[in-house]
Amino acid sequence: MIAKTVTGADFVGALKYGAGLRSDRTNKQAELISVANLGSNDAVGIAAEMQAVAALSRRTQQPVWHTVLSWAPGEKVNREQKMKAAALYCELMGASLERHQVAVYEHKDKDHPHIHIYINRVPTDGGAALDTAQNYARNVKVTRQIREQLGMAPLPSRRQSTKDLDPQKQVARGYVREQLTAAMQDAGIRSLDQLIARFNEKQIDVHLKRDAKGVLVGTSFRYQENNVKGTDVGVRAKQLRDHFNSYGREALRTSDQLTTARNGSGRAAASAVDGVLGGSMVSLSDESGPVDNSPGLDDAERNENEIRRRRRRPKL
Repeated sequence: MIAKTVTGADFVGALKYGAGLRSDRTNKQAELISVANLGSNDAVGIAAEMQAVAALSRRTQQPVWHTVLSWAPGEKVNREQKMKAAALYCELMGASLERHQVAVYEHKDKDHPHIHIYINRVPTDGGAALDTAQNYARNVKVTRQIREQLGMAPLPSRRQSTKDLDPQKQVARGYVREQLTAAMQDAGIRSLDQLIARFNEKQIDVHLKRDAKGVLVGTSFRYQENNVKGTDVGVRAKQLRDHFNSYGREALRTSDQLTTARNGSGRAAASAVDGVLGGSMVSLSDESGPVDNSPGLDDAERNENEIRRRRRRPKL
């Protein structure tokens, strides 16, 4: 089982999707299976009730909490188990069913069992909204607890091939997954640099891929000569961005990224760092050109612009 969470401000759009009523993606295999603190059974009515409660909090700009709980293809999960998993998920994430409005939809349009859980972050008494900090790490922890309590199996990140069954790769993948999960749950790790430092201690090489604007778009790891993709251990770049964004934009910057900006290209910077440090345990790749990490210009551009300005100055 895995959980993916997003937050938003549009109850109507979110719940229409859950009910399979979105005009662009009609899903006739969607069904409401559970509600809490709601009188309506239709998407529009549920959305109206949730919006009315959300209005009690002026500070909460994104009251919609939407989580997809997914099981492995072929895993047998009956409706009662899905309802229990949804209820347990809400309680473990801090959304008490006594105080929060919840709607759960079952979808059957994929090859794996999954449900959509919609939670109003604002409780019915108008108190503090459901916390969204470190959603990824919390989801990992909570789904593990649900699996243990309900006896369910974890969801493979993708289809397995004969290479995936290699014992050494399985050991490497399991070790990286274990270390990553522990690091994401560690409140002391508040930036990518700190995450990389932890992995260095565990003898895991980290490879970060960024686009031309310096945005993290891919991750991979290497342990004992075995390469492990981020998706192999259930981690996508967006999940890391969302996790560390809660600590501010600087939490997503690394010392190597600053070196990249000074040298003009991700690959040149990675080589320079390796040369200075004798083999860095984190590398950056940039397939689209230089990374610009600030609104200002680099030194070369400033010098070139200064020369142009001097040429244009009138002679006295």
